[in-house]
Amino acid sequence: MLRLYLRSSRSIHIIRKMSTCNICPRHCNADRSLAEGWCRSDDRIHVSSLVIHRGEEPPISGEKGIVNLFFPSCNMQCAYCQNWEISRRGTQGNVLTLDEVCDAIIDLLPMSEGNLGFVSPTHFVPQMISIVEELRKRGHNPTIVYNTNGYELPETIRSLEGTVDVWLPDFKYSDDNLASELSEASQYSKYAFGSLKEMVRQVGTTLHTDERGIARRGIIIRHLVLPGFVDNSIGVLRLIAEDLSPNLHISLMSQYYPTLFLVSPPEPGGVAAQKRGGGGLSGSETGTLKPLNTEPLKHPITSSEYDHVVATFHCLNFTRGWLQDYDSHTSIRPDFSRRNPFEE
Repeated sequence: MLRLYLRSSRSIHIIRKMSTCNICPRHCNADRSLAEGWCRSDDRIHVSSLVIHRGEEPPISGEKGIVNLFFPSCNMQCAYCQNWEISRRGTQGNVLTLDEVCDAIIDLLPMSEGNLGFVSPTHFVPQMISIVEELRKRGHNPTIVYNTNGYELPETIRSLEGTVDVWLPDFKYSDDNLASELSEASQYSKYAFGSLKEMVRQVGTTLHTDERGIARRGIIIRHLVLPGFVDNSIGVLRLIAEDLSPNLHISLMSQYYPTLFLVSPPEPGGVAAQKRGGGGLSGSETGTLKPLNTEPLKHPITSSEYDHVVATFHCLNFTRGWLQDYDSHTSIRPDFSRRNPFEE
């Protein structure tokens, strides 16, 4: 029996997905009440951090900040993840009851901009829905922000219509070989782009903000520029501009820092590592991987690399969004051993 607290009939199919877990592209088929899935997460509510975060895009954080709930573990395993302390597969965080997590959120909301972000929620979608439904039952209706790595099933995104107000997805890769090698995420571009299309279908291309400039409905697409792989970034921007819309809000990020890569470099052939981990997509589904030179990833991006991507941003007629300062990699380094990982 799944230990979930979902009350609406709209969520029943998500519960069923967790009994043979197919929430994300891994399709690991784990019974999350009896065994952990590929992500090494069960069906309980696990929380790594619950804080007010003031470092997101201006319409997300505003002046007061957003209440961000960070889930542990991840359905990707990026070799360069800045949140590696909590995102490594198998990280458990704190197990909370539904009442405990809702009480904590309600305590923080008055000090925020009235929005609630779920960070790395993909493998915890049923738990997230239960939290939102319980908050609404208690009379609290914060703007719900879904902060995702983009490795999503479009049907899971579709099931969240009416739950999520603002979508905050990454679009990390147009190069699937790169996605497999660096993030163990086979066919990333297919799933990420399909999910982006579903998000846009739900909320359109306009970012709706209130009188304070805080986003209340819409989508902001993030992309992190990786050193040595500028072509991947250009491919991402072209896909968005040509196949979705140049009117979308783009958050272009320069903050890459080789945090975990320096500690534990990825093994050659990320797909092979997937298979060893159980579940997930097989190597046969992605074809033969090309050898990848990961040497550039041991250093931050260069100013010329970032300038090249920014120039492409403008050439593709993007006019909405945010271009992170080039030297952001020197200051944006969370420490999850602290009560608030983003504040000294």
